Amino acid sequence: MKIRYVTSLLSISIVYCILISTLHADAPKPNAMTNRCPTCNKTYPEGTKFCGDDGAKLSEIAAKMICPECKKEGIAGEKFCKEHGKKLIPFTETPPAKDVDTLNQKKELAKKYYKEGSDFCDAESYDSAIASYKKAEEAFPDFPALHYNMGWLYSKLGNVEQAIHHLQKYIVLAPDASDITEVQSYIVVLKNAAEKRKQAVDTFKNRDDTMKKALMEQKGKYGSVLVPAGEFVMGTNEAREDTYPEHRVYLDAFEIDRYEVTNAQYWEFLEYMKKTNDHSKCFKGEPSGKNHTPRFWENEYYNNPDFPVARIDWYDAYAYAAWAGKRLPTEAEWEKAARGLDGRKFPWGNEWDPARCNLSGDPKPVGSNEGGKSVYGCYDMAGSVHEWCADWYLDTYYAEAPSKNPKGPEDGLRRVIRGGSRFSQPFQVRTNTRKSEQPDLFNVALGFRCAKDVKAK
Repeated sequence: MKIRYVTSLLSISIVYCILISTLHADAPKPNAMTNRCPTCNKTYPEGTKFCGDDGAKLSEIAAKMICPECKKEGIAGEKFCKEHGKKLIPFTETPPAKDVDTLNQKKELAKKYYKEGSDFCDAESYDSAIASYKKAEEAFPDFPALHYNMGWLYSKLGNVEQAIHHLQKYIVLAPDASDITEVQSYIVVLKNAAEKRKQAVDTFKNRDDTMKKALMEQKGKYGSVLVPAGEFVMGTNEAREDTYPEHRVYLDAFEIDRYEVTNAQYWEFLEYMKKTNDHSKCFKGEPSGKNHTPRFWENEYYNNPDFPVARIDWYDAYAYAAWAGKRLPTEAEWEKAARGLDGRKFPWGNEWDPARCNLSGDPKPVGSNEGGKSVYGCYDMAGSVHEWCADWYLDTYYAEAPSKNPKGPEDGLRRVIRGGSRFSQPFQVRTNTRKSEQPDLFNVALGFRCAKDVKAK
């Protein structure tokens, strides 16, 4: 009796265990989770916190389960594909091998354009840098360092909206970066600056009236200075090879503008071109279809009549100068006007003084630094904007240049620019520093001033 009872009890226990095991085996496991943006509905793998497109905080949802072979979605609770018997897996975990290869190729392409853009930044070719960065973004948009650099560059160029957009994307893509707090603080600064600029723009509701009024004031005080005939020291033996050797040059007397050409002055030229379409004085070899309007002419920068006009290519500068009855200065004329007769390193002397020029990164009206003018009275020949000269550029030209009235090589690929810009470093704004750009290049840091001959009495 006792044995029969024990046997029955064991049988019941075994059946119970089998039943429990079966129930647990059939119980559906929790679905794999993924994250979805509540704004754009884009899905992200588990662990991602914010949307890479709009920055919204993601919501956790059950992942869509699909067959790895036919890619068909299973219904809720299914574990295996009815058609192929394959175990279903979360959709976000099934990138085909070829897609992975394509993604890696896009990442490498983005890195290439990123480096190219960074090199352009180092060379102060900011428009080219933006173009390269945009190519990198198109190849692979989820590149944190790219958005950081784009945010920095757009802020440098005054495009606050784009700067904020890219810096916010950097925060989303790299939420654990060590500089996140610093970037967030900078975004606040940019937003405050944008509001102030908007208020400034509101004061220039009618650009034409503003420019006309400013021109009357500018014509009363802006003019040219006389640089007498004679010798001066050009070049140096202490810097880059293209400034070597130091040599003496004789120049006939000439006049050169006291200030860089302003937005108001260039506006007057554009009004003339719009009314007449007169290209008779333009450079004969300029690209076809030019109307000499700077890129982004509608930008708020050009609402300030006293800022130096920028985004000017060499052909624009040549055309304005000819229209104004002047010309572009030769490289030798520019250096003499900035350097004087004593071979000084900076327009004001040999000692570096940041208060005497604009290297702040922010634009200022021409002539803002009284203490930075040259011995002849020319303002902003260090910093502000680079200035086009008439000459073609050749790095070995000084070794073969004539000692009287040199006008540069007969031809070339790039034109000389001088003076550095508001984005330059101190060593880049010395009076002997040479730089060049392609004549059809324009950027936010490139303008000019004019010169003219002095008739012998």
